[in-house]
Amino acid sequence: MPATKSKTKAKGGAPKGNKNAVGNKGGGRVDGFKPEYCLVATAMCKLGALDHQIADELGISVRTFYAWKAKQVEFAAAIRRGKDVADDIVEDSLFRNATGFEYEVEKVFVQNGEVIRVPVREVKHPDTSAQSLWLRSRRPDVYREVKAINKQITLHEGLRAALEEMSEQSKLRRAERAKLVKPVTLIEQERTKVD
Repeated sequence: MPATKSKTKAKGGAPKGNKNAVGNKGGGRVDGFKPEYCLVATAMCKLGALDHQIADELGISVRTFYAWKAKQVEFAAAIRRGKDVADDIVEDSLFRNATGFEYEVEKVFVQNGEVIRVPVREVKHPDTSAQSLWLRSRRPDVYREVKAINKQITLHEGLRAALEEMSEQSKLRRAERAKLVKPVTLIEQERTKVD
């Protein structure tokens, strides 16, 4: 059996002989975070990038991305700033779609071999789906998708008696069907297979 090296911790905290932990008091891998990553994260978030896409761009795992986000206050703030800008743009677009808007386009025609460009004002009519989403998000107490309805139903006594009678008749029919089915034991089934 070969002799094993003693893995006692040196003064810095890493095991003796661990070349990868030189200068790293806690031992293990260095965090690798750089402040310039904040600029990259902010820019990508402004463009609508997802967390896993930012992690890919930075060359780190998603797990490391979330660890940095939890540990590095400036990194988390940079991501939040970028996502806020993207959210504001989407919110503005949703509002414009919900309320409708006008915009200019240029129509191009060819008449007698000559190209004619004509500015035309187009109208984007309000979109009811965008309106619904906007109102459900901004006023959920009023425009909730599903409202709980708490109503008690009072049955007429004659209807109640008829329903109870139907329930009793249903129970009797089930009992009758159960009597018609002959219970088969395991021994009878084995005999049937052999014969």
